[in-house]
Amino acid sequence: MEIKQIITDFGDDWSGYREIMVSTLFNDNPLIAAINSYLTGNEGKQLRPILSLLAGGACGKRNRAVLNCAAVAEMIHTATLMHDDVTDNGNIRRGKPTVKALFSPAAAVLCGDYWLARALYLLCTGCSPEILECFTTAVEHLAEGEMIQMNLADTLQMTEEKYYEVISKKTSSLFIAATRSAAIAVNPPKEYIDAITRYALYLGQAFQIRDDIFDYSPDLQTGKAAGADVRERKITLPLIFAIKNSPAEEGAEIMKKIEGQSSDVAKSALDFVTAHNGIAAAQEKLAEKAALAKESIALLPDSIEKRHLLDIAEYLCTRTC
Repeated sequence: MEIKQIITDFGDDWSGYREIMVSTLFNDNPLIAAINSYLTGNEGKQLRPILSLLAGGACGKRNRAVLNCAAVAEMIHTATLMHDDVTDNGNIRRGKPTVKALFSPAAAVLCGDYWLARALYLLCTGCSPEILECFTTAVEHLAEGEMIQMNLADTLQMTEEKYYEVISKKTSSLFIAATRSAAIAVNPPKEYIDAITRYALYLGQAFQIRDDIFDYSPDLQTGKAAGADVRERKITLPLIFAIKNSPAEEGAEIMKKIEGQSSDVAKSALDFVTAHNGIAAAQEKLAEKAALAKESIALLPDSIEKRHLLDIAEYLCTRTC
């Protein structure tokens, strides 16, 4: 799948979304302006605005409100990354310095707040109350998911079911807001909105499972440091499946190392997950989620946007960044 081709197919709608975001974020304060310039210059995948524009086109005809949804989705996502890098003490994200590292932790928190505030402004001035509700619900679920994960890192009581709850809140929630809001903006039949919402739920789960596989894939040049999750006491799907596949005493031993954060905890966890086929099992579950995403939009009429949505679900099974 070529992201560049998808963006090309958007035509002027892509530059329109970008112009809305940049103009909404504009501020003549030198520090805010410098951070804004740094972030909008390092564009990243911009998957959430891509999903917004695709959802709007797959469910109807894109309009200004769809472009606003795309801008809001990217602004909220970027704001949460700035906050996450402070709470996780992250200095590098996908191979580039974070705002926290390049400027300061305080600047990252405050600029994250600024991006959230401007996203709320755009929602209030350029979107309907129903679209506003999509994103406020997403922000609530994002925070709740992170808090649940923090509590589980303390107790180490993660299960497969709890894992899906966490990733549905912390990842799928914004995928849902990005796509559902754009669908609402073009006023399609209700079943189209429901279909794109289900698609986004499963797509977000697939995205996060693949991201968690990266933590046990040191050979992939993902920009994510292998072993970071287990050093933060995060129990993700590859480890959950490896524990299920292992003798009870071996599973107890690796959990003891994670709890005590032994000096070799990252290598021990990687070796354990590899030995007990945790990555393969997680990849199989990822493929199931991607298939469910594709099935969810079967009822949408054929279009180039729908085909791109199907391609993205397939791409998430093998992405390396």
